[in-house]
Amino acid sequence: MKILIPTDFSKLSRIAVCYAAKMVQDLDAELVLIHVVDLAAPPQTMAAADLVKDIMYKNAKEDIQALEAEVRNTVEGDYRLSHVVLKGNPVDKTIDRYAHDHQIDFIVMGTKGASGLKKVLMGSKAAAMINTTNLPVLTVPEHARFDGIRTIVYATDMQEPESDLAVLVPFARVFNARLHILHVAAPGENAQESGRILEALKAASGYDELAVHVSTNQDVTEGIDDYIADTKADMLAMFTHPLRFMEKITGKSVTREMAFHSWIPILAFTK
Repeated sequence: MKILIPTDFSKLSRIAVCYAAKMVQDLDAELVLIHVVDLAAPPQTMAAADLVKDIMYKNAKEDIQALEAEVRNTVEGDYRLSHVVLKGNPVDKTIDRYAHDHQIDFIVMGTKGASGLKKVLMGSKAAAMINTTNLPVLTVPEHARFDGIRTIVYATDMQEPESDLAVLVPFARVFNARLHILHVAAPGENAQESGRILEALKAASGYDELAVHVSTNQDVTEGIDDYIADTKADMLAMFTHPLRFMEKITGKSVTREMAFHSWIPILAFTK
């Protein structure tokens, strides 16, 4: 298992690194810190731009080496940790190219809660990464602390639950975690039929630590939050897709909405 952790050396990204280091204890995993030197608005002359990039690159190398040493001193245990500094623009696409070129299995990023107009105006590096890559992205909220992965809630829209489970069950097996399949049905939807479909998938999965629950709620995110609280889940898994036109306008992608306010890590997969 190879995990990529983008960092901008902020407190938020440090939390994600420490979370990942604790998560892979006793696993055959390699953590790779990555920082991308980005000059969105370079100086007017090429010579000046190259000089600034060189200085930023040198500083970033020093910072990432210090961060690696800090993590090793903070998180004890048996894990492999390395780092890389790149120059590139845009940052999320540079990270994605590196991930695919180096056989990364998934990406871990910190995320800070935000909502409404603030979210739309300020955006989120984690949400941008989810929208850019087809690799799984684990978003770690600022107040999350690793305490094992015993319960994973998989929130499904019932579009492709069979293929989703084919991806999720192996992940749950790694941690020997109980996997809850949750569908939040809209009022008027045939919740009983959804339940029968999910029960059949549970029986066919071959995974004993699997539960099914269907609830009805007009607000999907509220329904997911309630179930997370009831089960004391350690992680939420969701499958997303490239933003459709109306979602770009309204910001109503459920996975991206959850990534902003959830108090537990979210493992987001792109459809």
